[in-house]
Amino acid sequence: MKNLKLGITALALTVASSVFAQTTTNPWVIGVGAHGVNHVAQRNNFSNTFSFNNFEENLFGVSKYLITPPLSKLTVARSLGKGLVLDWQTTVGNVDNKRFGMDKEFFLMTGLGIQVKAAGLLWDEESWFDPYLRVGANYLRHDYTNLTFPQTDTKSGEVYNVYDGDDNTTGKADHFTVSTGAGINFWVTKNFGLGIQGDYVTTPVDQSNVANFWQASASLLFRFGNTDRDKDGIPDKEDACPDTPGLPEFQGCPDTDGDGVPDKDDQCPDVAGPKENNGCPWPDTDGDGVLDKDDACVDVAGPAENKGCPWPDTDGDGVLDKDDACPTVPGLAEYQGCPKPAEAYALEATGALTNILFDFNKATLRPESAGAIAQAASILKGSTDGQFLVTGHTDAKGSAEYNLKLSRQRAAAVVAALEAQGVDPNKLKSTGVGERDAKVPETASDAERQADRKVVVEAVNRAAWESLQKSDLPVVEKKVVKKRTPTRRRR
Repeated sequence: MKNLKLGITALALTVASSVFAQTTTNPWVIGVGAHGVNHVAQRNNFSNTFSFNNFEENLFGVSKYLITPPLSKLTVARSLGKGLVLDWQTTVGNVDNKRFGMDKEFFLMTGLGIQVKAAGLLWDEESWFDPYLRVGANYLRHDYTNLTFPQTDTKSGEVYNVYDGDDNTTGKADHFTVSTGAGINFWVTKNFGLGIQGDYVTTPVDQSNVANFWQASASLLFRFGNTDRDKDGIPDKEDACPDTPGLPEFQGCPDTDGDGVPDKDDQCPDVAGPKENNGCPWPDTDGDGVLDKDDACVDVAGPAENKGCPWPDTDGDGVLDKDDACPTVPGLAEYQGCPKPAEAYALEATGALTNILFDFNKATLRPESAGAIAQAASILKGSTDGQFLVTGHTDAKGSAEYNLKLSRQRAAAVVAALEAQGVDPNKLKSTGVGERDAKVPETASDAERQADRKVVVEAVNRAAWESLQKSDLPVVEKKVVKKRTPTRRRR
């Protein structure tokens, strides 16, 4: 009963350690199986009469081993690093010693060992083929107290006068042993495999090989090393965030905002942002749609095409410099930000003077033309630096000489009226061209010929103006006209 209690206690401690193992983040293995013990192969192992053939005959073969039933061996192993494993192995059963004819006695061996594995040192540690070398230190309970010495080996005839180096003639029950051996694990799946192991067990304190033996075992192996506390499919040993579900590409850490920056490195984990800004969105302080990182004017709204800065309006005319052909001079939008050109003033003034009326056959303006004159004057006064030529035109009826004179007189009368309305005299010059540009035949009706009777205002450039200043009237292009009867009169 005492021996049974010892065996149960050892197995219970081994199983208890496996419970602890399943709650850590380290890789653990539990093995359950059977073992066999061979004392016969020990005979003559290290004597002068050693024979390899004799050793091979006694070592191999099932009949040479006393095989204990299943669940007679338990193993708990823990990886210390690639290629290095610490294990705790316990074997138990009723075992005899055929060398000395000892009947079955309770057998219990339990202890720690170190495995040096090729998988992890020479190739992938997750390989299905997993060989190793092992050395271990153990407590052995195998009762030899019923033997007295000298004892004779039942087959070799070798006589042992004492049990150990202390000249004991009676065997003992408790031993310290050292086991050395090798094994191979075959992993069928990531977490399940088969293992076989062979050891030579010595009792170095006894200084005798009476209790030495060979041991072989086979086990079913269950690997629990890849725990996953956060259930994200990434083993804790590979998970940088083992308590928070995450993604494989971030070593098991989450990316809440999905911006490609894991939460552990994201300064704004709930708002998507680029990696270069530590996972935070770039700000847009002025709300112009241009991010501050690209905005040359972060506090003032502006378009993207101007790097987030507002377009300037240097002359303050309401036309942005980018669209202003005259950015330093106030102007009008319809003239691309430039001042209204003199040609435009001239065209408007010409329109205002359409159909002005003179007294019959005279250059005197009729009173009903006053409104047109005032409107034209107002237009021309708006030009700050324009210079204008007022040209009179007549129809084709009458002599050319008479028409030329009348056109000049009427143009001069219009200039005088404009000056009277406040137009700068230095801006104006008059001339007449008579019937030179008449389009309507003289045979047409009076109403039809009215189109040729007009006063036109033209803007004059500097060179032409200087030429006008040197003469009373500009040179009027000569025109060959048909001689008319001098008695015809102009209205």
